[in-house]
Amino acid sequence: MTVELPPALKRLKPVADEAKSSPIRKVMQMIEKRDDLLSLAAGEARFDPPAQLIANACEAMQNGKNMYTSTSGIPSIREAVARFVQHLFGAVVDPDTQIILTVGGMEAIYLATRVLVSEGDKVLLPDPGWGVMVPIMDRKGARIEYYPLIEENNQWCIDADEILTRMDAGTRLVVINSPSNPAGATLSKEGFMRVLAKAKELNAFVMSDEVYHNFVYEGEFTSALSAGDLDNLIVINSFSKTFAVTGWRIGYAIAHPWLIRQMVMYKESTSLCTFAVGQWALASYLASSDDYLSNVRELCRVNMTMMVERLNAISGVRCSKAPGGFYLMPDFSERFDSSQAVFEHLLKGGVAVVPGNFFGSRGQASIRIMFAANTDFISACMDRIEAVLL
Repeated sequence: MTVELPPALKRLKPVADEAKSSPIRKVMQMIEKRDDLLSLAAGEARFDPPAQLIANACEAMQNGKNMYTSTSGIPSIREAVARFVQHLFGAVVDPDTQIILTVGGMEAIYLATRVLVSEGDKVLLPDPGWGVMVPIMDRKGARIEYYPLIEENNQWCIDADEILTRMDAGTRLVVINSPSNPAGATLSKEGFMRVLAKAKELNAFVMSDEVYHNFVYEGEFTSALSAGDLDNLIVINSFSKTFAVTGWRIGYAIAHPWLIRQMVMYKESTSLCTFAVGQWALASYLASSDDYLSNVRELCRVNMTMMVERLNAISGVRCSKAPGGFYLMPDFSERFDSSQAVFEHLLKGGVAVVPGNFFGSRGQASIRIMFAANTDFISACMDRIEAVLL
């Protein structure tokens, strides 16, 4: 039903196309109304956060740490992040000038894009890739070009050559998500070095989205920080995924001091500061997080392996392994002609997923399913998927 707009609203030009709203939000709204669904749709961990982190947050609230903070983040969390990054990735960053705490990784991406991208700039995005990146770049008037992720040896990967062949003098920004959403693809250190070198040659920038850094199941995670300097690199990261506290909305960016200062200026007039309690809680927790990180990584690896085996045992379904991340992207093209058809069929079996077409042209007849949850829950979801497909 079309609702007539009042005269004042008719004078306005929409700033966003409502038809391009994220299907994940629509799925979440549906789940809230249906108690019978098991959801593998949300882009968040469904295991428990660290008990000590929650205790730290309670203590911070009780001790009055509930007020505004500095826009870039309290000194102790920026110092803790610098130590965390050096411990995990071997990179040395200045907590005073090269780090900003943000409202999730999404705000870090938004702020960086506001500074880096102008109308007409060429931006390279992965396909399949996180669908939210597209409207962020569209609203800045960017010219988006996609580079394909590669499926080989029964898993997804990021091929540096596919990026390099699309980089030219008009390229302003290359976005790399490793491990990627939705395919779990990763880029090697050599690949990062080649892309960063080419970007420096072209006076372009690389945005490395590393929010799934803890969840690599073969070999070691490679951060872009280990492959180049911050002259033309910005690294996006988040604690939301890592510690299963997505509702806290707390992430960070690491970049050249000039870029950080510009991002702080924008943040001052948008969110002002990042969730204070979370900053205090994480500042006193990060140094003792190794055991938790190892345990949840192994949980996800076990779940991913089990899910791949069970999906590939279903006739007409093909599923590559995820080298990292939270998700699988099984292909149903032998049985269905669209990702929407797969989505609707699985709903009949009581399981909510995300249609693959949200993630790009290579998501047709595919879905994204999450495996970052307790194993019993993942197994129960697979029971339902098998029942409706076998």
